[in-house]
Amino acid sequence: MWKPFRNGKVYVMRQMCATCIFRPGNLMRLSEGRVESMVEQATELQSCIPCHGTLGGKQAVCHGFFKLHATLPLKLAAAMERIEWQ
Repeated sequence: MWKPFRNGKVYVMRQMCATCIFRPGNLMRLSEGRVESMVEQATELQSCIPCHGTLGGKQAVCHGFFKLHATLPLKLAAAMERIEWQ
């Protein structure tokens, strides 16, 4: 599995996918409170939420998560110009 942090870069989706969990509505049909618990866990761990569309291969950080909830490591990667848009 290829994590979103690799090769000295952080891979981030260039835009929200069509069924992004951060779009209005519940396009992924997740149970109530699931997105909030995912965000809480990722931010508590100073990690990220990978885009569900990339889970089977070379993962990238979810664009919606990056824009709304970027953790300190993600902010540092951006400041250091280590973001690779995918």
